[in-house]
Amino acid sequence: MKQSNCVTDSNRTSLKSAPYLFILLLIFSVQPSVLAADHEPEQHEQHEQHEQHKDDDGKGHNHGVHEEHEGHEEPELKFSAAELQEFDIKLAQAKSGVINKTQDLTGEVIVAPELLYHVVPRVSGVVRQVFKHLGDKVKTGDLLATLSSRDLADAKAKFVAADSLLKLANANLKRERDLYKSKVTAKREYLSARQVQAEMSIKRKAAEQRLLSIGLTEKSILSVLHNVDKDLTLYELRAPANGVIIEKHAAQGEVLESNKRSFTVADLSQVWVNLTVYQKDLPIIHQGQQVSISTRFGLSDKQTTSISSISWISPTLDEKTRSAKARVVIENPDGYWRPGLFVSGKVATEKKQAGIVIPLTALQTLEGQTIVFVQHADGDFEPQAVRTGRSDFQQVEIIQGLKLGQTYVSQNAFSLKAQLQKGEFGEGHNH
Repeated sequence: MKQSNCVTDSNRTSLKSAPYLFILLLIFSVQPSVLAADHEPEQHEQHEQHEQHKDDDGKGHNHGVHEEHEGHEEPELKFSAAELQEFDIKLAQAKSGVINKTQDLTGEVIVAPELLYHVVPRVSGVVRQVFKHLGDKVKTGDLLATLSSRDLADAKAKFVAADSLLKLANANLKRERDLYKSKVTAKREYLSARQVQAEMSIKRKAAEQRLLSIGLTEKSILSVLHNVDKDLTLYELRAPANGVIIEKHAAQGEVLESNKRSFTVADLSQVWVNLTVYQKDLPIIHQGQQVSISTRFGLSDKQTTSISSISWISPTLDEKTRSAKARVVIENPDGYWRPGLFVSGKVATEKKQAGIVIPLTALQTLEGQTIVFVQHADGDFEPQAVRTGRSDFQQVEIIQGLKLGQTYVSQNAFSLKAQLQKGEFGEGHNH
């Protein structure tokens, strides 16, 4: 009986332990599969990367390094003949030349005195209306302002009276001439009438000349005679030439005298540059020398489109600065050279022979290096680093980086630089 109980207790113990054994077996059977699942994506990804690094023949290559190396290669620069013409790209062969030794001077842009016009009313009057203002562009004959002038009205009235008296004198002279020929009157009467007619003719001519001196045209004078000009006080101020209004001293209601400047018009299509020449530079500066004018004072860098020359050097020195003035006349069609602008000038004083000389327009800066675009035999262009020597306002000496006879871009090289940078930018984004 006791043995049976022991068996029963043993069975009970086995039954109690069975769930725990089942749980342990389940844990150990699942864990390897979970761990395998955790590592499977990583192995799969490595396998895909390994496959991507293989070529078609099954050999593995480091494509990432190769692509990075290719990214640093210069993009090809090819331009057809039509494109060269379209972008106005000029080619030239490297050759020897002459470099001008230059002397730097400073100066100032001024209005050419013969192109400066002061508008002064010929008669005094009160400003009635102003039509043009400071900074406005005007053409010859443009109406600037109108005045009400009693002096003008008096001048017109005197002219009308003189014209009427002349007409009466002409009629009286004709009558006396006819009577004298008919022997009705004495010669004395005829001569007296002729004298009066001459006096009236002089007075009329004087009155007409006064109106012309005031500024009236012959058409305006005729309108006064025909009573077309209803307002005898109206005086018009008109522009004497093409230009820009740089001064204005006329406001509505203001009294302008005949000796007061009301407007100043300047024709800036051509300006003067007065360069300062100090005593030490006087021996090397002469009339007729070529000079390039440029500015570096706040405005965009710009040079005169054509080389000018010194047209005049003052024969005396300024007492305070002990310097002379060298005048340079430059064209100013777009109005860039404004009077009062400080400028610098390079004066060609001496010529020096150089082995290879190219125009300054051929030079470009790329990644901190001075380069020139050269053309190979196959027509491709390539940026080539060069070392420069002496230079003037048009040309520069090449010491290293360019050979005699080598074809290079002499004009509009910036177009190739832009194309090169555009290609590098695009490849950079392809990574």
